[in-house]
Amino acid sequence: MRREAHREQIGPLTNVHREPEGWMVVVVRKGVRHADYFGDAVYGGRSFALIAAQRYRDNLLRRIDPDTRVRRRMPQGVTSETGIVGVTFELYAVEGRWYERYVATWQDADGRNCRHRFSVLTRGKAKAMALAKRARKLGVAQAEAERRARQGSEAAKRLARTPRTPPRVKDPLSRKGINMGPRTRRK
Repeated sequence: MRREAHREQIGPLTNVHREPEGWMVVVVRKGVRHADYFGDAVYGGRSFALIAAQRYRDNLLRRIDPDTRVRRRMPQGVTSETGIVGVTFELYAVEGRWYERYVATWQDADGRNCRHRFSVLTRGKAKAMALAKRARKLGVAQAEAERRARQGSEAAKRLARTPRTPPRVKDPLSRKGINMGPRTRRK
């Protein structure tokens, strides 16, 4: 069964999870953690806090890069002969005659595998390898740009559908609804 290309990748609660007395939004991209807490008491109830958390998440996803981690493991002991991820050297036979080529592979924005082959016979070994490296680099960059645009447009659509962020009912720094006043630094 094939995946639909334009299926919404992020559900209503992705990156949003329930904590005691509120909702927590955590998004990690390239080792940077973006997190915020939305308390039920601050927003006047569980459902209003959830709306605020979802809007925060969608605004954040419009600004940051998409998740491009590859979630699979290579078999142990398998290494690329070229030393470059996504570029391999292949021997192949056509009507009993053997040929060599470099193959660049990557995944497009929809998760489908793409590849481009460069013959050593027609281009030479160094040129074929350089072209394969360049093709992979361009393919990965294009896929990442498409993913970023798609993530931003999906977040914008979700923002348009969700209600406005509810106003805060009380000061989040207060204790039990009592405003502690501005915090000052001791000398």
